[in-house]
Amino acid sequence: MRLLPAALTIFGLLAGCAGNVADYVGPRTSIVAPQLVRYGMNETESQCVSQRLAISLTPLQLRRFTRLAGSVRQGFFDPERLTVRDLLHVAGSMNDPQIRLELARATEGCGVVADPAAAAAAPPATPEPSAPRAPAWLNLGAAPTGQAIAVDASSLEQDASIRKAWFRLTNPNEPAPTGVSYLLRIDCAGRTIEALAHRVQDEAGAVTEHREYAVDTQGPLPIEGGTVMEIAYLALCT
Repeated sequence: MRLLPAALTIFGLLAGCAGNVADYVGPRTSIVAPQLVRYGMNETESQCVSQRLAISLTPLQLRRFTRLAGSVRQGFFDPERLTVRDLLHVAGSMNDPQIRLELARATEGCGVVADPAAAAAAPPATPEPSAPRAPAWLNLGAAPTGQAIAVDASSLEQDASIRKAWFRLTNPNEPAPTGVSYLLRIDCAGRTIEALAHRVQDEAGAVTEHREYAVDTQGPLPIEGGTVMEIAYLALCT
């Protein structure tokens, strides 16, 4: 009979620890999964995150984290709702830094957004416009008249037999280009050329005038031999 009190004591201790023992012999995902749902995760997200946490944290860590998370009734960032952002804040307030670290890894690995409502309300990021390419003028040569032509290689566009780019001219006996450049469309197969626009630039390269031409009812012009247009055609099409 003397063994009875001791036996009852042992039985009582086992009963009090039954939950913790079950943590070690049963699935650990159920420890924290209900709290994940409370903090805004859907079923798929909570299952993924709880599975990762069950591997990276001990049952004791999971229980302590679950108890603290369960005690929170109001969002830290929005009193009307609990979010994953709040859950991360709870984990960060604990003395065990591993819990916050593993929770962050789990949510990131499962693709969980900390605050879906804020993310949905945020305007889409606008990509910064790419800086225009600096002109790269290449001298193509001079016609028998002495007039020379150059092409901005950075503006060159090619599509099948079509070439389009900006060109500028240098008149005979003049050391510098005229300051006016022309957007020309060359049809290599048809051996024709069409002026689409012109622009005027100052000495610093700033455009002071830009004008697009109306479509010529007679169509593109044939390329004449011995002209700077023929030089442009030969340089880009042959």
